[in-house]
Amino acid sequence: MMNSAVIDAIYGHFVASQYQICTDSRALKIGDVFFCIRGEKFDGNSFAETALIQGARVVVVDWEEYQKDPRFIWVEDTTVAIQQLAKLHAKSMPCKKIMVGGSNGKTTTKEVTRTILEGLGNTLATPGNWNNHIGVPLTLLSLRPEHEFAVIEMGTNHPGEMSVLCDLISTDIGIITNIGKEHLEGFGSIEAIAKEESEVFASVIKHNGKGIVNLDDTWLHSMSKRLKNVTTISLVNPQAQCYAEIKAEMPELQFDFYFDGSNIGTFTSPLSGRYNAYNLLFGVATAHLLGMSAKDAMLRACTYKPTNNRSEWRTIGKAQLFLDAYNANPSSMSVAIQSFATISGSKLFFLGDMLELGEHAAYEHQQILALCKELNLQDSTYLVGAEFYQSCPQHPYRFETMEALLAWLDTHPVSAEFVFVKGSRGIKMERVIEHFV
Repeated sequence: MMNSAVIDAIYGHFVASQYQICTDSRALKIGDVFFCIRGEKFDGNSFAETALIQGARVVVVDWEEYQKDPRFIWVEDTTVAIQQLAKLHAKSMPCKKIMVGGSNGKTTTKEVTRTILEGLGNTLATPGNWNNHIGVPLTLLSLRPEHEFAVIEMGTNHPGEMSVLCDLISTDIGIITNIGKEHLEGFGSIEAIAKEESEVFASVIKHNGKGIVNLDDTWLHSMSKRLKNVTTISLVNPQAQCYAEIKAEMPELQFDFYFDGSNIGTFTSPLSGRYNAYNLLFGVATAHLLGMSAKDAMLRACTYKPTNNRSEWRTIGKAQLFLDAYNANPSSMSVAIQSFATISGSKLFFLGDMLELGEHAAYEHQQILALCKELNLQDSTYLVGAEFYQSCPQHPYRFETMEALLAWLDTHPVSAEFVFVKGSRGIKMERVIEHFV
């Protein structure tokens, strides 16, 4: 635990600066509280003196050479210090705090929830994917007294990280979207992933908060038994408080929505795929707990339109292209393929590597191709990346790089009414668009 007197001193400067904080000297403004954060490829301490020259109010450092220099506030670890500062600040902010964890759909759930809650009051949500050990503290430090709600996305890629993040927030409402095969390289097994994500519900219990539970996920159903105040969602069990009966999955999601057994109506969302219905239900359940009617919440939820390569539809030439190239793991890839396969019309599938799977990589990539064969999609499926290339040597349409695929397409043009594009961020699957322009 960081010295509380030092954190209190830094917090005094933070408040006096009108809540100005910075971790990037390129973006520093006069009067900022500047934190020298250590990263994998840089060490913010090397910019400490530059920050002073640029007008920082105080500079928080953890290099030994600065320990006795009165121009700086020295701490043992600047990352821990900014986390503890965020915890202190969040505790002083009176807003309702909603924590969103899980393997898939965190960002979409966060954005849907933000969209709905803005109809109730001033809402802060995690910007972009600031869901790690630095992004979460910076999000919390963005809280202001005028905020009524805060929707905080929590991500993890190794054991122990979620516990650190959950410790920063007194949780009013906790959501775990699902338990899936994410970051297997860091966790090793889905059991370890479930244990890690369970910290969200542990935080709910600790702070007497409320949990929203996806009954269709067996892991979450089991993990939620210790929760005292629960709202349930489902696409399978009509007994859930929030239940949706899917009518169409793509290109738009259409469904009948039920709340507490009553049919609220038929709704259409720009989000695509059965899996995204869960994200809508999470947002609606959250808003209802905070005072909005289920119908009004769902109407607002269905105004959310995805962007930034996440479940995004684009018209490219004569094709309707479904672009989900921000991230991918075996769980999200399989459900997306299954939803897209329900569309009537000619289809093409461009699948990029799923990264960070470690020793599970070969098997999981082979399983995705097996799914395509099961759905009779193999002749219209193109695999991209070293993992797919090495794991599926018998597939005729496999390419080690995006450049190799695009070069092949130059001489083997393909077309379809609907095109599916998904892969991990590092593969940059959005470049497939170049072929269809």
